[in-house]
Amino acid sequence: MLYGIIDVKSDAPLAGTELLIKSDSRTDEDVVTPRLKRVAYKGTETILVPQPSDNDLNDPLLWPRWKKEAAFATIFWGNIIFAALPGPMLAPSTFALAGILGVPVTKVSELSGYMLLVVGAIGPIVSVLAQKYGKRPQFLFAATTGTLGTVICIIGSQRYNYNTLMAGRVIQGMGTTAWESLSLSSVGDMLHLHERGLRTAFMVATLTCTPSIVSIIAGVMTQNTGWQTLFVASLPFNVVALLCTIFFLPETQFLRPSPTTASSSDTLPQPTTTSLNEKSTPTVSHIANTPPNLPLIPRQPYTKTLRPISGTTYTSASIPTLLLSIFIHLLNPAVIWILLVSAVLIALYVVSAYITSQIWSVPPYNLNVAQNGYFYTGGFLGGLLATVSGPLCDWTARRMSVLNRGVFEAEFRIPICVLGAVMTGLGWFLFGWVVDHPRPNGYLLGAFCHGLACFGISVPSTAAGLYILDSFPRQATEIFILQMMLKNFMFYGFSTFINKWAAVDGAGAVFRTFGTTSLCLLATCIPMYMLGKVNRRLMSIVHARYKIFGNVA
Repeated sequence: MLYGIIDVKSDAPLAGTELLIKSDSRTDEDVVTPRLKRVAYKGTETILVPQPSDNDLNDPLLWPRWKKEAAFATIFWGNIIFAALPGPMLAPSTFALAGILGVPVTKVSELSGYMLLVVGAIGPIVSVLAQKYGKRPQFLFAATTGTLGTVICIIGSQRYNYNTLMAGRVIQGMGTTAWESLSLSSVGDMLHLHERGLRTAFMVATLTCTPSIVSIIAGVMTQNTGWQTLFVASLPFNVVALLCTIFFLPETQFLRPSPTTASSSDTLPQPTTTSLNEKSTPTVSHIANTPPNLPLIPRQPYTKTLRPISGTTYTSASIPTLLLSIFIHLLNPAVIWILLVSAVLIALYVVSAYITSQIWSVPPYNLNVAQNGYFYTGGFLGGLLATVSGPLCDWTARRMSVLNRGVFEAEFRIPICVLGAVMTGLGWFLFGWVVDHPRPNGYLLGAFCHGLACFGISVPSTAAGLYILDSFPRQATEIFILQMMLKNFMFYGFSTFINKWAAVDGAGAVFRTFGTTSLCLLATCIPMYMLGKVNRRLMSIVHARYKIFGNVA
C-alpha cells in the first residue's frame, strides 16, 4: 500500500497518478523527462499536469496570466451573482413575506424551491451543449436569462403578484445552472494541477459562504427599505456580470492532443509501461515521436474570442448519446462519493435557511428581519475561513507526493476531509442542542454553530472537487452537472416539507438528523481513500472497453 492506498498492477498510464515533483532520490537512470514542461513552484521543480499544447497559443493553459485571471474573476463573479445570490435573497424575510403576500410560509419557500428545481432540471441540457459546442455559449445564455429573471422579479415584487414573482424566479433559475455546474471544470481547463487548490476553494465558497453574506445584506435591506429593493439593487450587479461574461470570458474548452502528462506508470528502459507497486520506482518515459518543427499556431485576435460560439465541435457524439451518457457516470463509485460528500452535504446546509427565520422570529428570540439576516454572519465567516482548505489540500498533496518519491496520487486530496468531519459534527449537533434549549441570546451561539457547519461542509466539497478534476478530467463537466442536479432537486424537495417538519418535531431534531447523516456520508472517505486508485484503474478499463463510456471519455 502507498500510505494506505491499495495499489494496482497495470502497464497503462492512469489519470490521477502523476509524476508531479522531480525527486532528489531519483537518478538519470531512474527517470528521463527532457521534453516534459515544468516550472519552479515554491522552490520545487514541478512538472506541469496536464501538459500544455506544444504549438498552439490558443490553449487555455498557455494563456497569459492576465487573461487567466480575468476569466477566473469573471467566473467567480458570475458564480456569486447568478448562482449564489438569487436563492438566499428571501431567506431572512420568509416568515414576514408570508403575511405580506398572503400565502403560507411553505409557499414563500417554494419561490426558491421552484427556482432551484429548474436549475437541476435543465442541467443535462447545459451539460450536453457544453460538451458539444463549448462552455462560453452556456455562460452567455445563463447571464442573459439571469438578468432577465431579475427584471421580471422587480415587476412582480412591485405589484405584490406572487405568480409574476414565481415566473421571475424560475427564469433566474435558468440563469443559474451553467454557473453552478461548469465553473469548476472551467478552472480545470485553464489551470494546472498544482494551481487549482485555492481557486477551487474560492468556487466552493461562492456556494457556501456567499449565501450567508447575501442573507445578511438582504435582511437589513428588507427591514430598512422594503423587500422589493432586493431585486432592484441586484440588477446593476447582474448587468455588470453579463458584460464581463461577454468581454472577459472566452471559450475555455480546448481540443488538446493526447495528454503527455508524467504518468508514474511510464518506466524505462522499456518504451511501454510497467506496474507501479511498493518496490518499483515510479518513473516517466521520454516523450517520443514528437513532430519536429511544429508550425506555431498564433493566438486568436481578441475580437474573434468575443464570438458567442467558437465554431468548433468538441465531440462527434450525438446529442441523444451525450444526454444518455451523463447518467452512465452514476456507475462510477467515485461519482457516487462526490455526490454524497459534496452535493448532499451542501444541500443539507443550504436548506437549513428555510427554517432559520421560522426559529428566530418567535419567542424567546423575537428577531426582526434585519436581525435574522445578521444570524448568517456565522456562516459567512465559516465559509470564508474554509477557503484555507484549498491551499491546505494542495500542501498535503504535495507533501505526500514528496514522501512518495515525487509521485502524486489523487487520493492524497482526501485526508483533509477528517477536519471537515470534526467541524460538521460539532456544528450540527451543537446547533440542535442550542435550539432545544432556547434562551433570549441563544441565536449568537446558533450563529457560531452555523459557521462551524459551513466550514465543515466546505472542506470535503473542496477536496472532492479537486479529486474529480485530477482523476476524471475529461468527465468533470458531466460529473459536476450530476452534483448540481442532486443539490438542486434536494433544495426543491426540502422546500416542500422542512418547515412543517421543524414545526412538528422541532428544529433540534432536524439539525441532529443533518449531523448524523453528514458524519455517515463523510465516513465513505475512508474506503474512497483506500480503494480510489483501484476504482480509477477499473474505470479507465471500462472507458476504453465499452462504447458508451468511450463516447464520454
